[in-house]
Amino acid sequence: MRTARMHSISRYLATAAMALTLAGGGLLGTSVPAVAAFTGHGCTRATCSYFTSSYPGSVYYYKRSTCSAWKNLSTTYLQGFKTATALLTKYPNRKLHKPC
Repeated sequence: MRTARMHSISRYLATAAMALTLAGGGLLGTSVPAVAAFTGHGCTRATCSYFTSSYPGSVYYYKRSTCSAWKNLSTTYLQGFKTATALLTKYPNRKLHKPC
């Protein structure tokens, strides 16, 4: 019983220390990286023709004019391109998502 209580207390303290680190933005010696937003490669969200996600494991890219599913991608990883060639130069293994 006493061992279980000590384990619970140590888990609580570890969780509290992690929360303080995150809330303090590095108060305990580590920093929280800034979240990256949309990256346009020569275009803006409004003018890019092709989109993909930089998230590891992503497979598809989307053409604005044929599929709006790109709007569901996380803005943290959203990458926009003027041309499919530019997108495939950076992400050569992506496949065009079928029209939605």
